[in-house]
Amino acid sequence: MVNIINGLEVEGDLPVLYSRGLDSVILSDVHIGYEEEMASKGIFLPRIQKKRFITIYKKAIEIFHTNKIIINGDMKHRFNALGRQEKEDLSDIFKDLRESGLSVKLVKGNHDNYISLVAEKFDNVDLLDQIEANNLYIFHGHREVEVKENVVYVIGHEHPRLSLRDKLGFAKKFPCFLLAPLGQNSFAVVLPALGIYQSGNDVSLAHSGYMSPIMKKHAVLEKTKPYVIVENEGIMEFPELGLLKNIIF
Repeated sequence: MVNIINGLEVEGDLPVLYSRGLDSVILSDVHIGYEEEMASKGIFLPRIQKKRFITIYKKAIEIFHTNKIIINGDMKHRFNALGRQEKEDLSDIFKDLRESGLSVKLVKGNHDNYISLVAEKFDNVDLLDQIEANNLYIFHGHREVEVKENVVYVIGHEHPRLSLRDKLGFAKKFPCFLLAPLGQNSFAVVLPALGIYQSGNDVSLAHSGYMSPIMKKHAVLEKTKPYVIVENEGIMEFPELGLLKNIIF
């Protein structure tokens, strides 16, 4: 088990974070309904987002021995509607979580419009804008917040990926967590996307390459450290981005 900071831990090759203080698994960017959205555009993808979510959450609660999950935004994909398949898949997932005896806190992201139409039917699911506890501030990351002293901000939204270049110019791409200093002894922990089709945005030393205001405006990128997920191997702690500048895209 790797401690990223202040009892926020990762284990195995799972794209989830465990908060020891909250005794909760934290995950982000599931994007249920993505396949339905692509099908409406004539692109037919295998329907695997729901199965992947269920498989990963079951592994996570077994490893971390908890019955609490925090979904940190973008549980669903479609912005302007609740799709038929999206609604069905979300209902199946929330039912599965309830039957497993789990308490779920769903922090709303920018894609989570209309999710209340499903979530309100399940008494084990609480919809929130953010969670604040023990110098921890959990929110999706799509909106601006004031950065305060001695706070760890846990966000999603970025779908971070580390792309490493070899001497021939070929790239190997890895989903990753990020630990970014923000100044004032505060940090951002950025979660990788759980959705299999949300392949990621390359991390870099350019603030313009990030989507979240907290990363664009406050992150000390040269000192930002990636924790890379290597499938079937586990979590690998990499050097700071400033030391990787010659091999990252």
